[in-house]
Amino acid sequence: MTHSLITSQGQWSVIEAEDAIRARQEHLMDLGWRAATVQPLVAVPTADTLWTLHAAHRMGVTIMPIPERPTPVQQSAIDRHQAEPVARGVWLRLLTSGTTGTPSRVDLTQVQLEASARASIQHLEQTPSDRWICCLPLHHIGGLSIAMRSAMATSTVQLLDRFDPDEVNQAIDDGATMISLVPTMLRTLLDARSDAPFPQHLRVILLGGARTPQPLIRRCRAINAPVSLTWGMTETASQVATRTPGDLRLDPDAGLPLPGVTVTVVDGRLAVRGPIAPGGEWVTDDRGYVDAQGRVVVTGRGDAFIISGGENVDLTHVERVMLNGPGLSEVAVVGRIDAHWGERPAAFVIGTPSRALDDWVRSQLAPHQRPAELHWVERLPRTDVGKIDRSALVKEANASHRLGELSRNETGLEGPQ
Repeated sequence: MTHSLITSQGQWSVIEAEDAIRARQEHLMDLGWRAATVQPLVAVPTADTLWTLHAAHRMGVTIMPIPERPTPVQQSAIDRHQAEPVARGVWLRLLTSGTTGTPSRVDLTQVQLEASARASIQHLEQTPSDRWICCLPLHHIGGLSIAMRSAMATSTVQLLDRFDPDEVNQAIDDGATMISLVPTMLRTLLDARSDAPFPQHLRVILLGGARTPQPLIRRCRAINAPVSLTWGMTETASQVATRTPGDLRLDPDAGLPLPGVTVTVVDGRLAVRGPIAPGGEWVTDDRGYVDAQGRVVVTGRGDAFIISGGENVDLTHVERVMLNGPGLSEVAVVGRIDAHWGERPAAFVIGTPSRALDDWVRSQLAPHQRPAELHWVERLPRTDVGKIDRSALVKEANASHRLGELSRNETGLEGPQ
């Protein structure tokens, strides 16, 4: 299985891609790569990354895709998890923030990845004539799954160097038929094209990673955009439930489970059964239910993390990092609603503002983890048993953000940052 590839560096036909993968396999063998080992791969969006990914799979090597510039916490996790043993049949070892405060390991098997690709291809009716734009990071399952399913369908992947709205819109106008995005990316694309309709050859906009605001859905409805809302996660190798492209009802569901997948509720949390789930069944951190039509409705995330622009943000980890910085005595971080990113972290802090603190936060936290606002307070609200009243802080963060948005809209001045 292979596919053709388009990048800013060149183009490869199916045959040329196969030759490149075979050559990379020979090179990796010369380097001493062997089956049942874990090899980190800096997942820059290049043809070489994809050739290495496919060659390693054929060799039985487990790839651990990593960001180009990992944070100190990420680097520590990379070093630790690279040394851990790997089970037979594991194709990918991914690091995800999850709910534990430090990146946790997710091992994905050949069975999971192939089942996920096969189910997605069937549901979205992907064919060899399709061209799928990949502008999501290749160290996340969202980007990697595009390569996996396109290889199985022998479709073309158009791999972009980064997400640039003008470049993405140009690729769409030039003939791409499928793309995966998070809501804030789609909003940016619509802004860049002034809500002009997408060309008819674009037949799938797979949209997930965060809650999609209703105003964005309404914008898509106005131009008949082929949006396909989806819900999934790293542990299940990407999609679990996905709507039909163009199904832009304002209902809260993420559509039916993919072929071969069953979703139930276990103690209030959504559970996934089928070959995409680790061990055949996975109880997720997402709360929700399955409606009378069998569609999956996600009502909330695990209480320790939020999803901001498609990225998991562990609020406990953010608190810990900030408390280790200079000048703070107490920190509480909550998630507040954001029309563009789904949710953003907001920090309530006791201490002394300083440039040193700003520098610490920027050096220790990835951009999506950094608080959108710092609320300097004299004390934190607590419950009658002495715990921080986080529900009160969420209400305050949302109210403050709405006030800032109102001020910005009425005066043109910047609100809280």
